Amino acid sequence: MSNVKIGESLRRVEDLRFLTGHGRYIDDINLDGQARAVVVRSPYAHATINSIDTSSVADMDGVLLVVTRDDWQREGFKPMPTKSGVKNNKDGTPLSQPDRHALAIDRVRYVGEPVALVVAETLQQAQDAAEALDVDYDELDAVTDPVKALAPGAPQLWDDIPNNLCLDFELGDKDGTEKAFAEADHVVSLDVLNNRVTAVPIEPRGCIASYDASEDKYTLYNASQNVHANRDTFAEVLNIDPAKLDHIAPDVGGGFGAKNSGYPEPPLCLYAAKRLGRPVKWINSRSESFLSDTHGRGQSSRVELALKADGTFMGLRTTTIGGIGAYAWTVGPFTPTGGSARTQGGPYNFPAMYYSGKAVLTNTAPMDPYRGAGRPEATFQTERIVEYAARKLGFDPIELRRKNLMPKEMLPHKTPMGLDVDSGDFPKLFEMTMDMVAKADQAALKAKAEAAGKKYGFAIAPYLECTGGGPKEHAGVTFNKDGSVELAVGTSSTGMGHETSLAQILAAALGIEMGRVKFQQSDTTATPLGGGHGGSRGMEVGGNAVKQAADEIIELAKPIAARLLQSETEEVDFEDGTFKAGASSVSMNDVIEASQDADKLPEGMEPGCLNHSSVFERGIISIPNGVHAAAVAVDTDTGTVEFLGYWVMDDFGTIINPMLADGQVMGGVAQGIGQAFLEDIVYDPDTGQLVTGSLMDYGLPHADEIPNMEIGYYEGEPTKKNPLGVKGAGEAGCVGACPAVVNAVLDALKDDGVTHIDMPLTPQKVWKAIRDKGAHDPKALLGDAA
Repeated sequence: MSNVKIGESLRRVEDLRFLTGHGRYIDDINLDGQARAVVVRSPYAHATINSIDTSSVADMDGVLLVVTRDDWQREGFKPMPTKSGVKNNKDGTPLSQPDRHALAIDRVRYVGEPVALVVAETLQQAQDAAEALDVDYDELDAVTDPVKALAPGAPQLWDDIPNNLCLDFELGDKDGTEKAFAEADHVVSLDVLNNRVTAVPIEPRGCIASYDASEDKYTLYNASQNVHANRDTFAEVLNIDPAKLDHIAPDVGGGFGAKNSGYPEPPLCLYAAKRLGRPVKWINSRSESFLSDTHGRGQSSRVELALKADGTFMGLRTTTIGGIGAYAWTVGPFTPTGGSARTQGGPYNFPAMYYSGKAVLTNTAPMDPYRGAGRPEATFQTERIVEYAARKLGFDPIELRRKNLMPKEMLPHKTPMGLDVDSGDFPKLFEMTMDMVAKADQAALKAKAEAAGKKYGFAIAPYLECTGGGPKEHAGVTFNKDGSVELAVGTSSTGMGHETSLAQILAAALGIEMGRVKFQQSDTTATPLGGGHGGSRGMEVGGNAVKQAADEIIELAKPIAARLLQSETEEVDFEDGTFKAGASSVSMNDVIEASQDADKLPEGMEPGCLNHSSVFERGIISIPNGVHAAAVAVDTDTGTVEFLGYWVMDDFGTIINPMLADGQVMGGVAQGIGQAFLEDIVYDPDTGQLVTGSLMDYGLPHADEIPNMEIGYYEGEPTKKNPLGVKGAGEAGCVGACPAVVNAVLDALKDDGVTHIDMPLTPQKVWKAIRDKGAHDPKALLGDAA
């Protein structure tokens, strides 16, 4: 019998494999006879392609194949399919979604766009040929700033998309919000930047494609977060039946959303593998990753807050312009529109809200989900305007927040943005966080900062987000004669510890030893369907699929238990790994063993009858929420910031494994701190060249720059939207971090007149803001565009 319970902190079972160098990542895989591929990428942000002369490299050593637009068009391959979460403009017309082919056809529209694929015997030979390939371009004017891209006379990326406007979106009560602003005693406005960043997973993207002519079947190993959806994407592009493509992800070294969607390189390699009759391997370099991986955030917003004289919130109005890159790529148009609109206002009681968002095409790499995909942006917008209003109007920032939180009695509640908030106790979490902070003794922290000649700052940031949801999810359980139990799932772990947490759910539900569970994921041959990972859905949808499968197995097992107990099936109950009928009992392990023996089975049941697959179809979003707080010391001579404390209190509903939840929170906070202080994708505004194209230019936080965190959980409000009562935990750290740390820095500088600094808060920016005595135009980003 197992003693494993849900809610127990168990060490990750996969870590031994990783820490001893036995992980199997994409570049660890090599197939017999494989060739190497290199992508030829555009050196221009915007240019017409006049010609591609493949004869310029045909005779170079080792060159096997050059794939160009001519091949793509001759084969009749389709554009990459895109599936935006928002389909229509606010006037009901469809969004403008230009075709994106795996290779540029007539024009290139961002630096790094694929133009050709060169395949050679060795990587060096492929690289040499890629550099030598003669591509003739005529450079065109480019635009990288989404606000400027909307302006009259701006360079046009697509002839049939006027003003580069992909999507014009609105949500909320416009008239009610305007009325609230008209009746308000105070109205405060501020332009807020969510700087463009990229995921930088420790493992770059890569794939290995092969083709079996005897079965007309493809196999693709790919560093992917979502093998089922990506398989369907690549099959659609190549005009093949998805059943003809086996898509497998080995261990994946981080994704954060950047490995969620299908990219151009895998279908290119699949085509090349079929053409050559041998496997083709492609691995992205780090510098290529900055050019070609999807980016995230990248929004400029005007946020306006209406208040009564006593500080009661009356309305919130947000206008956002988001640059989504050269293509309307999957979640790209959704993030600055519906993705950022849904959680506007956070856990505060706003009677009226209105959000207007524009998704704008620019000569930059396409946008797609990055950890949080709109919710961190919304929280930052809300928390910055609340902090700014408190300072401007003379309210205590902590008391202003406390006053306006939704009371518990208000739930369940549909926000003006249409978000169904089913459970939570926002005031309780706020006070629990303040109690954690109080134990750290802020007076002592402030004295420590001042003793070092620095200024002390503190801020608190409540947040609310939405996670999970569809599509439906699969879990399959197989009981082997050797006593092992195979668990195959449709979710994909890219470092979140699913091999532990999902096995923990199965073991706890069935009452079996967790060590018997063999875990399988990210393989379209092993699972008929799956939603991969994104939107913090691992436990919320995948975990519930496992729990549902276990519950159904228990029901299947009751007739076997009844026969062993010499009772009727209706008399059998199950609890803690044991079937009971009256005073008699039998363990689940005994029943599993009996299920393999025909002589012990009831009539009509056959050996293996407990092997079972289940599809969970109740994928409804949940509402995680919580509070972050940060204490900092700012050196006004250098602009550097030191953390003195960081506190998090989260409501994730039922916690499956607190240790793993801690890791998710810490990782999310680290990425939020990276965005707040260091990370920034910068394009040259004149040429469209990527300025931050390597780790020499794009800053990431070091381990010693991340503060120690005190993390707590409130489990008193599990969601009723799924059987486990879980709320997604994977992105919450990102959601609360930026406003907490930015507002803490601004609190430290309040006596210097500094009221706002755009992220990232580099030492240079902080130092300059101090020297400029806080001079700042609150309409600096959008100007008259809002």
